[in-house]
Amino acid sequence: ASVSSSEQAYSDIPSAARRGNDVGGFDPLKDKIPTKRETANVGNPQTAVKTENMNIEKVLAELQAIQAQGPKKYCILGTRHCSLLHQQIVELLAYALVLSGNHVYTSGAQGTNAAAIRGALRAIKPHLLTVVLPQSMSKQTPESQELLQDVTNVVTMPQNDGMPLDMASRICNSHLLNQTDHLISIAFHESKTVIEASREAQKLDLLVTMLYLD
Repeated sequence: ASVSSSEQAYSDIPSAARRGNDVGGFDPLKDKIPTKRETANVGNPQTAVKTENMNIEKVLAELQAIQAQGPKKYCILGTRHCSLLHQQIVELLAYALVLSGNHVYTSGAQGTNAAAIRGALRAIKPHLLTVVLPQSMSKQTPESQELLQDVTNVVTMPQNDGMPLDMASRICNSHLLNQTDHLISIAFHESKTVIEASREAQKLDLLVTMLYLD
């Protein structure tokens, strides 16, 4: 599989793979996040957007399609407000992705993202899970900090500590999208930040799967 320039640059920063470190020299006030990337070799058409209501049948169908594609880098982002059942489905999805050799990227919020972390950890392949936090570790909730103690690859963005969380989250999501090939978003139709990330992913020619909870 081809490796984009942004992925290569990310892999060259050893501090990004150690807990508590930031993303090297990345400064959201000075450094522009790329709006173009090499097109991933994921079939035809390159940009595909699936918008579906979330249930176990849809997720299993998605898993079957994923297994046919081979290992990829997946970004899982979603709402904080999801039921226990939906969190269990996200855990299953992340678990199956990592177990089949895919690399899962997510952020550190509760709800969807925490479920993705728990599922990926169950696969016991720590090198295939990366969590990027929008701010410092100290800015995370006690529950998030406890969960992240088991994650090997944690990237923090302390340079965003003075920003409102929604602005820091957008910067974090942009960074995540530039490391991955396929975005899986779990959201309500009113989940503004998650839907914005989905639109940005489409502009970057990522494959996008949107699973709605309403």
